[in-house]
Parts: sequence; structure tokens; C-alpha cells
Amino acid sequence: MPSLMPGMPGTKEAYGISIIREDLRVGIPPRAFERYRLKEDGFVVLITGHRGKSGFGLLNRETIDQTVFAGFVQQIEETETVCWFKEKAYTISKLLGRQLSLRPEFLEAYYLTVGNRLLVIKSTTVTMSFTPVDIWKASLARQGFSEAIKNMDLLEEF
Repeated sequence: MPSLMPGMPGTKEAYGISIIREDLRVGIPPRAFERYRLKEDGFVVLITGHRGKSGFGLLNRETIDQTVFAGFVQQIEETETVCWFKEKAYTISKLLGRQLSLRPEFLEAYYLTVGNRLLVIKSTTVTMSFTPVDIWKASLARQGFSEAIKNMDLLEEF
């Protein structure tokens, strides 16, 4: 999987760009799908990142019991609904094949809109991040990482 800054230790592994389509579907890059051991039509958990920030983390529902999020996720009684714990949104969702199907309330909870281009990147060993490209580019520009910004434009779209 490509790094945004090849040869630089500690840089994030990027899987590609996923776009929120008109039908509210989001593709999951194949390498990310395999890396996080997702299953077609399996269950995933979406979690907000920092309060008020756009995007979400995606975790495999089968492995979440080993994380700090387990206590919250175990309290969720229905899939496809947004639940709030400590001002963070949590959603258990079923994949449609290898795609995530969002609902309008998910867009609201995760501060997203149709057409958003989301950088899919390794966040932790159990979480992949779906964050708008513009947020990443602004952050990388502030840090002077112009090579990473340029490399982001070369990533495959899903």
C-alpha cells in the first residue's frame, strides 16, 4: 500500500480516495478491505474522530471487542442508527458487498456531504480513517509536506 511520503518512517499508509456518491455509497479500497479483514456484506462500526471534525473511522465489527470502543458498541441496540456516547457518534452498519451505504443522518453526524472525496488511510491497526481530502491537504500544507500533497493526487479513486 502506498505511503504519502515514501522512505519517511512513521508516515501513514494510504489506500486511496473514496467518494460519497449520489446514492450515498462509498467504496472501500481493496487493499484496505483486505488489511482490516472485512467481509462482503459483513458488519462494520463507524466512529467520529475529533468532535466537530469531518469524517469517520471504520472498524471491523468482528474485532471491535478488543478495542477501547467495545463498551460503547455493545450498548448499540439497532444497526444503521447513529448512537451518541461522550459526544461521539457510533454506528453499526452492514456493508453492501464491498461498499458502505450511508444514510442522510450519517452524513450529518460525521459532517459529510455528497461528493466529498475521502482519503482512506491507516489510522491504527484496527481503524481505517475516511477523512475529507481537503482536511488532509490543509494539515499537510501547514507542516510543509508538499510531497505528500502531490502524492495524494496520484491515489486511485473508489
